[in-house]
Amino acid sequence: MGILPYPFLVSDIDGTLLDDKQQILQDNKDKIALFQKLGGLFTLATGRTYLEAKQYIEQLNIQIPVILCNGATLFDPVSGEIVPVRTVNREVIIRMLNELKTFLSDQVDVFVYGLDKVYGEKVGPFARASLGDDFRVELIPSFANLPESPYLKIILAAEKEEMNRILDRFEQLKHFPFDFFLSSDSYFEILPSGVSKGNALVQVLKSINIKAHQVAAIGDHCNDLSMLSQAGLPAAVANAHPLVLKQASVHVPSHNQAGVAYFIRKHLLPQTVRAYL
Repeated sequence: MGILPYPFLVSDIDGTLLDDKQQILQDNKDKIALFQKLGGLFTLATGRTYLEAKQYIEQLNIQIPVILCNGATLFDPVSGEIVPVRTVNREVIIRMLNELKTFLSDQVDVFVYGLDKVYGEKVGPFARASLGDDFRVELIPSFANLPESPYLKIILAAEKEEMNRILDRFEQLKHFPFDFFLSSDSYFEILPSGVSKGNALVQVLKSINIKAHQVAAIGDHCNDLSMLSQAGLPAAVANAHPLVLKQASVHVPSHNQAGVAYFIRKHLLPQTVRAYL
């Protein structure tokens, strides 16, 4: 592992590793496998749940902890254990949902993430088209029917224009014990205070005795900013949000052009290996 300039690589999934068809391009697979063969440690950091990320974890043969739900949980591929990092109780979730109802329109879909299920009152056409086949939601008549259980986060899904209107109203929610950020142009996430990909990455690095200066990270949107801030070499794909492009030290081709593979080939492999690629 010592021959690698950055022996640890963490990548976002949607908009970074996956193309528009929700597939991992073969070049990305090949370069990740080469990085691992040379002793590199590779993992994912995503807003997805375990079930939504499972196929990609398996395809890439990941053997170290994976950051899920934007840092709210960690998955250990070796033990198969999913570990919550921080949760909130049902009472707080219900109070937040009641506040949201005072200004959200019917065009917005709301999803509440429990430890093993996602709950919603409806799945509108936009969410149904954009969330993909791996998304599973248990529909309930009302969020008042949420079971007594710890919860990980709330997601709001809406068209970009509607999302912009929503963002103007979030100042009134600052008194709740949550952090708020966009994970894409159409998805707004509400997580327990202190939960982020960056904080989860710090926890993962401690568990495997890796220092921040040994880390390379790549992402595309605002939920990746905290992760990039912890990395010795932060990168952004060409399709990234302007704030991500500004924070990244390295810019690579888009998610549709195997930007992750480019990042590995040009920046993470030893010079002796790059000469043959």
